[in-house]
Amino acid sequence: MAKKNRRKLILAFAIVLLLVAIAAIFLLLRYRQYGDSGNGEIDDYELYGVDLSSHNGDVDFKRLKEADIDFVILKASEGSGFRDTLFETNYSKARTDSFYIGAYHFFRFDVDGVSQANNFMSAVAGKELDLPLAIDVEENGNPYVFVKSKVVRQLQDMVDELIANEYDVMFYTNKAGYDKFIKGNFDDYPLWICSFTLPEDGLEWTIWQYSHWGNIDGVEGDVDLNLFYGNSSQWQLWIK
Repeated sequence: MAKKNRRKLILAFAIVLLLVAIAAIFLLLRYRQYGDSGNGEIDDYELYGVDLSSHNGDVDFKRLKEADIDFVILKASEGSGFRDTLFETNYSKARTDSFYIGAYHFFRFDVDGVSQANNFMSAVAGKELDLPLAIDVEENGNPYVFVKSKVVRQLQDMVDELIANEYDVMFYTNKAGYDKFIKGNFDDYPLWICSFTLPEDGLEWTIWQYSHWGNIDGVEGDVDLNLFYGNSSQWQLWIK
């Protein structure tokens, strides 16, 4: 009986060690993936922002302003009919507290581009936006099976429709999405790149989303952190 109990104790101890090891590996991988939002490279820039959606809940924009956030990019729409439930509220609060404001649309691979453009334009109609309309292009959250050429064609249809209605456009994506959909197809548009390390040399980006795990006063929980490539003077030229 003593030997049996000893084996159970050893097994339990081994399981605890395994769980600790798994947790340590997870934290290490998360650190490597999401980076340190306080590194020196981040501190070299002048203008910082966050992107927000209903997932961030009720945001205190006054506290966000006091935290030296300069711009906010708000989720407006997705696909052909979805609207973010807090877009109107977030826009009104951000305008009241004098943020520079942008809006983004999550692009669905399985919906035609013109109807997505119409949904986006309808969502932002009447809004005073400082940044170009951002089209969020990423495989995460989209159908697993897709035809790349069809996605690019639908994106082009969306861009054409937005431009025909006198909207400026930029693209949000990660490195994989950039290589697959944007590079060589939409190089003339500003790039909002998601990368948890300094974007590689030669990649021309305008906004860098450098963390998904920011901790900012005014937002409960994690929030995406962004910065603008240039200085304040270059920012003013860009938004005009």
